[in-house]
Amino acid sequence: DNRAYEYPLKWQADGTEKKAGEKSCQKIMACQPVALMAWLKDYEPECIENIQWIFGCKDYVRFRMTNQAQAELTDISGSGFLNLHTREYDDELLEFFGLEEIRDALPPLVKATDICGYVTEKAAEESGLRAGTPVIGGMFDIDACALGVGMLQPETLCMIAGTWSINEYIRTTPVLDGSVAMNSLFCLPQYYLIEESSPTSAGNQAWFIRKLLPELSQETKEKNGSIYDILNDWVSKVDIKEQIPTFLPFLMASNVNPRAQGTFVGISVSHTRAHLLRAVYEGIAFSHRYHYEKLLTSLNGKKPECIRLAGGAAHSQIWAQMFADIMQVPIETVEANETGALGCAIAVAFAVDEYSSLESAAQHMCKVSMRLLPDPDAGKIYDQKYSR
Repeated sequence: DNRAYEYPLKWQADGTEKKAGEKSCQKIMACQPVALMAWLKDYEPECIENIQWIFGCKDYVRFRMTNQAQAELTDISGSGFLNLHTREYDDELLEFFGLEEIRDALPPLVKATDICGYVTEKAAEESGLRAGTPVIGGMFDIDACALGVGMLQPETLCMIAGTWSINEYIRTTPVLDGSVAMNSLFCLPQYYLIEESSPTSAGNQAWFIRKLLPELSQETKEKNGSIYDILNDWVSKVDIKEQIPTFLPFLMASNVNPRAQGTFVGISVSHTRAHLLRAVYEGIAFSHRYHYEKLLTSLNGKKPECIRLAGGAAHSQIWAQMFADIMQVPIETVEANETGALGCAIAVAFAVDEYSSLESAAQHMCKVSMRLLPDPDAGKIYDQKYSR
């Protein structure tokens, strides 16, 4: 949701972002609640006047299930409303953004593994869940994925190649020098989550299938096959040294300019759909590298021991190997189709006392399925492509 794109630009220019960043420890994105609420105040003021609670999506679902209004810390810490040093709402932040009137609509805060209520009789009737089932706080989706891939120490980095390019690691203090886009609170309370992200990842692959391969996708589905197996085979048959177009994965938004758009650069008459597809795979991985290099700055250039990969790319060995070669770091994947769901299951297991700690639950429930080592020769080729 980029309708509020003007607000981060305005707040950068007038110094608001810098002042707020001393408390929120993050830069402002157009899709954040703080920007969207400012947009609503200016363009749909009747909505502001009618607000009772401001929820993240999962907090609203929990509210409907339990009738308890709460905001979970990892999620709300990415909103722009929270002081990350105090882990509380900050009235001065609201004042910076001209949003003092929403203070009473910010719900009480809870932790990710807190049991926040129980499924009501009404919710049980409507959902099929058992009345009285405990409901935990839950967490920011990027926390859930990180937990689901077993990112439990600062030496491991997590990349999520979904609709968004999410690139993250944990540390005991936030990064305050402006080198990264966002710090937020992690579900392990001793850590902050350090993040670089943009909507420039595997959502571009989904567009390629939907718009350029609809007949093949439908035919494969009717034969109970996998379109992704076909795509991976196409990519594997285009040699890494072959000249292919450069793809900028900015179909939904950009990580360099809010108005930049996606494009193929350098298409020739000899190029096939397979060449375009390999360009999409490489372009997405290069976008992750752009964010990864920013994270390396905050790590003083020290590479992680490994990168745990989640999202669509994690289900493709050739794409995961591409990530290893482009980052020149070992890539590991885990035995889970949906790592975010696994992360939530890990949190539940701890919350109901199946395990003594969140770390113990993750160590027992998260299993590495594949480890890929980087190819130095391939890395040199990708370095040349990336520098274009």
